[in-house]
Amino acid sequence: MNNRKKYVLNKAHELFIEKGFHATSIQEILETSGISKGTFYNYFTSKNELLISIFENVYFEVGEKRKRLLIGQNKKDIDIFVKQIEVLIKTNDQLKIISLFEEILFTNDDELKKFLKLRRIEELKWLYNRLLDICSVDKEPYLLDCAIMLAGILHNHFFYSVLENEAAPDVQKIVQYSVNRIMNMTEELSKTKEQLLETNLLKKWLPDDGIMNLDQVMESSTQELKKSIRLDCTYKREQSKYDQLIEFIQEELMEAAVPRKHLVECALLTLKDSLKESKCLKAFNCFEKNVLLFISNKE
Repeated sequence: MNNRKKYVLNKAHELFIEKGFHATSIQEILETSGISKGTFYNYFTSKNELLISIFENVYFEVGEKRKRLLIGQNKKDIDIFVKQIEVLIKTNDQLKIISLFEEILFTNDDELKKFLKLRRIEELKWLYNRLLDICSVDKEPYLLDCAIMLAGILHNHFFYSVLENEAAPDVQKIVQYSVNRIMNMTEELSKTKEQLLETNLLKKWLPDDGIMNLDQVMESSTQELKKSIRLDCTYKREQSKYDQLIEFIQEELMEAAVPRKHLVECALLTLKDSLKESKCLKAFNCFEKNVLLFISNKE
């Protein structure tokens, strides 16, 4: 994403928090961010799409932070799981995401409600998968139920903590307490064999899972390539040049209705020739693979 588009998203986010999503007009977004109506519609087809883009950017960053917490760590470490949950809660609080979600809930906008529903299921799946990492195989049939209970416990504990105290709640304490209760439940359920929902329901709820997140995969591989080049001291003088090539490719993929494949391939070739003798080649190969996959899906 180019800096100008990101600036528009940030300014729109500020307006939505200050005035509310529905009370903010596209004209106000244009005036605050200093862009024309044509530029706006080049970036977004509607105000709804802009809001969804804000949410997607926020949760992409949450996902990246969660992944970084796992680097070099044991997936079964419950303390890491607690920290990963804290990332979402603190981000939601810092960026006032919940207030925007609540506004959507009380509207009749089917597009936004569908996105919100999908987002909740994606988070549920993340909780389920992390419980799967932590727990033994015999607990698997009960982990979707446990993930749902964990989401509910967290939501209600924070709601009532805020209701009772004006001071900010102790995020770490609440998350740790909630996770501990769920870990106890997994043990109890594996003994009683009680199960409400089949775990294969996640596939039904997210039937396109795996292809629906191609934008996120592309963004991740882009950032990984930039990071790899940045860490290779051989290319410090050429950093700006490589960043421009990568950003050109990224903008062509994300913003053009039909990416100009020949231009993208030329940019890829230039990068490949420059990086072929470096430690960055592995990151480049992953980036190139995802670029070509992205283009084939748009053709």
